[in-house]
Amino acid sequence: MLTTNLLQKALKLIPSESFYYEKFTDETANSLGRMAPTYAMPVLVHGSVQSPENSLYQQMGLDLDKNYKIFYGSLDINGNETQTQPDRFIYKGKVFETVKNTNWFNYDGWCGVLAVERKNDN
Repeated sequence: MLTTNLLQKALKLIPSESFYYEKFTDETANSLGRMAPTYAMPVLVHGSVQSPENSLYQQMGLDLDKNYKIFYGSLDINGNETQTQPDRFIYKGKVFETVKNTNWFNYDGWCGVLAVERKNDN
């Protein structure tokens, strides 16, 4: 087991960026009676935000017309594999929803999360 957080080491060499993380908490009925997701209060995260390489678009069958980012941070994210709605990130005024995560949190204290921009929230 590693004793140091590799992301924290990397962030000493490359500039970090700030973004907000909102964890999905529940679904509640809105004023129209439709179920809507609710989220925990946003948490400010200092990490790294990067655009995926073109090969990842091909490997995962991602839509080339959508805006994807990979968020790296020292936080534990389960993504949408274990819940009914995806967690969200807010970055430069745009909302991104989790698509796939690489969770190294229990092993090394960080996560890398692929997320897609929600165009209808802007």
